[in-house]
Amino acid sequence: MSDIVTVSIACANEAEAQSLTGLLITAHLAACVQSHEIRSTYRWKGEIDTTDEIMLIAKTLSDRLPMLEALVKAHHSYEVPEILATPVVWASEDYATWLREALET
Repeated sequence: MSDIVTVSIACANEAEAQSLTGLLITAHLAACVQSHEIRSTYRWKGEIDTTDEIMLIAKTLSDRLPMLEALVKAHHSYEVPEILATPVVWASEDYATWLREALET
């Protein structure tokens, strides 16, 4: 299972989240993308800010990460978008099989 990862990507708004989701799925860089509203507090350029955002959680394989990163950076509104991959330590066999099949081109 070590090749399965989830990737969190914080988006500025729903339109950006939907656009990135479509691009990731269409390009076979994510088998599934979930989204939910979040509030982020962060330090940026010496200032502390709080912003409402949309968090995407993309399910993919580790070998897709460089292409996923390139796509997100090319289409994201942030100067430094959040792109964080977390390894999946376990997944059901059926889900892992589906995920891999969904990413085939």
